[in-house]
Amino acid sequence: MEYSGFRHVQASPEQVYAFVSDVRNLPRYLPTTKHAEPQGPDRVVVDGVAQGHDYHADGQFHQDAEQRRLSWSSDGEIRYSGHLEVVPAGTGESEVRVHLTFDPDPQHAATQGTPGHAPQDHQIQEGIDKALESIANQLEGRGGKVEPSSAGTT
Repeated sequence: MEYSGFRHVQASPEQVYAFVSDVRNLPRYLPTTKHAEPQGPDRVVVDGVAQGHDYHADGQFHQDAEQRRLSWSSDGEIRYSGHLEVVPAGTGESEVRVHLTFDPDPQHAATQGTPGHAPQDHQIQEGIDKALESIANQLEGRGGKVEPSSAGTT
């Protein structure tokens, strides 16, 4: 399953990339994420609450400053990977593009007895949209993180 989204941000690509690539900032814009820290080169661990359940996850987190691109993948039962790119979009503006891939489809995994609580398609897309909104809020001085409506529900 594939999901994507984009958003214009009124900040330079360098400012946006500096913000999103700092692992300490992940909880400031990633839905449901409450804590994140690096675990050595290209590794990260995150903790949070999704759909009313605590989670602890680790995975790969690669930063390419030259291309202003982040890429990541999970090590968990529901495997996913993704990337975020920051591209120029006019003078002093950026476009942030996000793409996620799940393998297998989270709903198929849930029906096959995979532990955990697989997100629905609309929850994944809403999570992408809220993450992008949170990035814009932080960098444009309009507030902070926006959680999806389903973040705390079961």
